[in-house]
Amino acid sequence: MRSILGGLLSAVLLGACGGVEPVEGAAPEQESTVSAQAVCDGHYVVKYYDKTYTSVLGTMTCECGQEPVWSGALTPYPKTYPLGACP
Repeated sequence: MRSILGGLLSAVLLGACGGVEPVEGAAPEQESTVSAQAVCDGHYVVKYYDKTYTSVLGTMTCECGQEPVWSGALTPYPKTYPLGACP
């Protein structure tokens, strides 16, 4: 309990004082973005089912060397159906 109150007090004091000032001459932080493009290594379809595997709620289609194509919803109940090998 004591550490929680101390943390809250520190946060309030830090906020009331304007926070931490940046160091002069330091380079500003640049926002970095991570971009990962998936490339299919096979020819297959993944179907995403409901819990009982009776209704398809979404699909992902992969063709060799292409980006996957998604539609519908992802669920924790996938089944993969191979459609052929890559050349």
